[in-house]
Amino acid sequence: MKIGLAGYSGSGVTTFLALLSEDPELVNSHGRPEIRSITVHDPRLDRQAEFFRPKKVTPLKEEIMEMGDLRPQEGGGLRKETLARSAGLDVLALVLRGFNAPMSGQCRDSKELSRELESLLQEFSIADLMPIENRLERLGKEGKKNSAEGQLLEKIRNGLEDGIPIRRQGLTGDEERTLSGYNLLTLIPLTVVNNIGAQGADSLQYPDLAERCTREGISYIEICALAEFELVEIPEAERAPFLEDLGLQSPARERFMGNIFKQLHIVTFFTVGEDEVRAWTIPEGTPAVKAAGRIHSDLERGFIRAEVISGEECLALGGLNQAKKAGKLRVEGKDYIVKDGEIFHVRFNV
Repeated sequence: MKIGLAGYSGSGVTTFLALLSEDPELVNSHGRPEIRSITVHDPRLDRQAEFFRPKKVTPLKEEIMEMGDLRPQEGGGLRKETLARSAGLDVLALVLRGFNAPMSGQCRDSKELSRELESLLQEFSIADLMPIENRLERLGKEGKKNSAEGQLLEKIRNGLEDGIPIRRQGLTGDEERTLSGYNLLTLIPLTVVNNIGAQGADSLQYPDLAERCTREGISYIEICALAEFELVEIPEAERAPFLEDLGLQSPARERFMGNIFKQLHIVTFFTVGEDEVRAWTIPEGTPAVKAAGRIHSDLERGFIRAEVISGEECLALGGLNQAKKAGKLRVEGKDYIVKDGEIFHVRFNV
């Protein structure tokens, strides 16, 4: 998965990336936008690793990158290099400055923050209109304006001009694939990360903004990046009391990634054994044969059956052998839909 972080200067994008990647040196960097691979902590994987004691434990890793300066360039429009970095993003996280000033525990006015969000969304729509209009002009010169592509682009342009982002225009899967080469910002799933002050971090500070995001199909989460960033140099095993002082039950990275997985309808399954215990992700609704292919193409090609069980149930029963003796290790065919948290073992022949 590829996640983009974007926001106006001063919103805390770099601090948030430093927090997610646990790289304090990032906040002192003043060069080009950074890219980091972050480890996604999953307590279920920890419990399985402790039980099976494999030679290797492989957690999920996701790529997160800064988009760069979102201030319009001279003459209007987002910078070309900023737009180029949006290519291939699975989700765009828009960071808003919910605190008054650096080191401030106070929050900004909700209406001011909503206006900032509106400004950014308008910039994204304008950025999308430019390549669409250029392509429509080219199709017109070629006499192809009434082609399927031309009609689709015309529909999208009308929607954008009415203030409707592409992701809310009800496109079919085929239509979205037609647009894959256009690098359109408002087609990318969007989540708003409201970077608030530490005061009140244990409760929702902007319910009106959260409600608006929900109405518009935008995921919303509040993070006190600066306060949590100060805990990065404390060993992870010792951070719980400090998080509790902030009123938080889990760290920002866990909450942020959980929010992204929920937004994109992603589920996690596990493979276990003496050599390795590993976490994998697939889209919700993925059949067993495709989940097997996520592990290796040979497993998909030679798929015979899958043996599955809830990870928590497997541990409660004392392992795979005990689960099999108890009749709880299920045998499923290629069309079985893999569920979140399941241990998944493939029988195959190639």
